[in-house]
Amino acid sequence: MRTRMLQNLSGVVQVCVCLTVTLHAFAASGPEVVHLPSRGQTVSPPEATVKVLEANYCFARFHGLAPERLPVPPLVLQLKVQVSYHDAGTRPMILPLDHELTVYTALKPGLMKRLPGSNGIFAPKLALMDHLPPDVNPKNPVRPSNDVFTIVPAGGEINSPLVEEITVPIYRKSLRQNVDLRGRRLYIKLQLDHQPLSPQLEAAMSDSWSSFGVPWTGRLRTSTLLLDVPGSPSAKECVEKGPAHYPHRGLDELQGAQTK
Repeated sequence: MRTRMLQNLSGVVQVCVCLTVTLHAFAASGPEVVHLPSRGQTVSPPEATVKVLEANYCFARFHGLAPERLPVPPLVLQLKVQVSYHDAGTRPMILPLDHELTVYTALKPGLMKRLPGSNGIFAPKLALMDHLPPDVNPKNPVRPSNDVFTIVPAGGEINSPLVEEITVPIYRKSLRQNVDLRGRRLYIKLQLDHQPLSPQLEAAMSDSWSSFGVPWTGRLRTSTLLLDVPGSPSAKECVEKGPAHYPHRGLDELQGAQTK
């Protein structure tokens, strides 16, 4: 299983407590998708749902400050989530697994705003795939096993082997602005931009892998997670997996989405 980490200007992720999740509709009018037609066919995009595997409230660390100058540490919610794909079509779907992830949040139904730092600040942009990677069999997209492609069965569902790790700011107290989302309801939605395929590669895949399914790639938005933040979350110091940053921008923008 491969893990993706989003730092969101606040550091790192270590998650250990499960949450109950409720699904709600996204405010936008319909999913925004870009898909590859396969030799004259229109390939309907898969449906994407997201579930929380683990969650943890913790206090983000500060770097570069002497202990006596440390402000009150911000409280963040660290989530480990998994996306599931459902193919409502009549043929299996060959899906590239790698994608760029953008996280949207809101404090009430309606307009959702992008969570700062969630879409590529710490990760390179995905390049166009114009040839198969060395570990992918030209005659079989999933044998031997690889982390490049998966097959979503027709009329069925598959869980992504990738686990997304997300950090959401919850509380900050400062001279500039006080933000407190404790006891509030939080809406979260993921946008996945799957790795694009060149027309030449897509045509070759359609021919060589026709017995396994049809290729698809593009943009998907998942179902919406509804999370009720406790009024007094139990929290420890965040466990680091990389450089940590103070998430002031994320807190300000999330609070601004609520006041509009």
